[in-house]
Amino acid sequence: MEIPEMSTVEELKEKAAEEEAVEEEKEKKQQQPTMASVLEEEAKRIAKKAEERIEPRTDFKRIEPIKQEFMAKYERFEPAARDSTAIKGAKECWRKYFFATVLAFRVPKGGSPIYFPFGSVYHKFRELLEIEYKEIKTPVPAADCDRCLEPAWLGAKELWPGNPTPGSSKWDYMTLDYLTLCCVTGFNWWKREKIGGQFEILATEQSFEVVLPNGKSSGGRADQIVRWNGRPWGRDFKTTGQTPEWYQKSQLDPNDQFFRYTHGESGLLGERIEGQLVEVLFHKKATKNDKGKPKIKSYIVSYTPAQIDRWEAEQVVIERQLDICREEDVWPACETFCGRCQYHSVCKAGTEMGMMSKLEQNWLQRHWDYKHIVNS
Repeated sequence: MEIPEMSTVEELKEKAAEEEAVEEEKEKKQQQPTMASVLEEEAKRIAKKAEERIEPRTDFKRIEPIKQEFMAKYERFEPAARDSTAIKGAKECWRKYFFATVLAFRVPKGGSPIYFPFGSVYHKFRELLEIEYKEIKTPVPAADCDRCLEPAWLGAKELWPGNPTPGSSKWDYMTLDYLTLCCVTGFNWWKREKIGGQFEILATEQSFEVVLPNGKSSGGRADQIVRWNGRPWGRDFKTTGQTPEWYQKSQLDPNDQFFRYTHGESGLLGERIEGQLVEVLFHKKATKNDKGKPKIKSYIVSYTPAQIDRWEAEQVVIERQLDICREEDVWPACETFCGRCQYHSVCKAGTEMGMMSKLEQNWLQRHWDYKHIVNS
């Protein structure tokens, strides 16, 4: 047997090392999830979620159907007390109300848009700040505020479902890092308020249910009830990717939620609520000319007793219209809203069987309970 020359031995060693490196790289790639495997796992997770049934809580009260002929095979979950989300849906389209609120086909099987959990985490963060502050309050507000930051953030962050896929939508900038920046912005705003002593917090995340003149119930869940300048106000936190100009023009007044909260909180407190203090966190995607830094603006929406009385009278009429739909089990489509409706493809299916197939194909049944919201 011939002994290879030294150069040949070195070449063999190098070749063996190269082959070993190639094999190691192959193993790493096999261990790393491919896009196909990630999508497959996500599909399995969604399918499993679709099979899960979330039972209504024991305190969830529903309306028993008067007649059940349209899509009769489905259980009905229409809440006995309707909040602004339910009523706004009814105002847009009676059939949309039926699909989303009565049948509870609300949550897309592909997952809710990222801005829903984004807003939920921010809301929870603001709630937990108040809880932490109440527990550790001392004569030094600034120091107390700083001690609240970490536990509030850690508690709220548990609700985060994960970052959106880059390029998946115009909302792909709503990542955990950007959410952290938004919460820090909210914290600094909140800290200045505490040091300035502007508000007395009377209640946080307070559910209410009040009876209307016709015996129907109106409900909601208030972010805060506060005392400001000696008078009680409701306070609501919002997050939006729209501009402040757009928000002030189209979202403040009229707004059923703010009317409903003012009406309901007055009944809850036993004292006339002046209106709503609406604190809005504005966020946006960074561009070459704009870093996308979040900012907060606060708006005042006040109501006279006459305005609240007129809103209450309107609710009686809306409830009467819903009663007609229930009695006949007929839920008319309102075509003026079709272009913006997530159920447009369902109605286009034409037949009842076709519409049911579309609902089951695209949505999970998750009943709407404003006291305990489940959006996944």
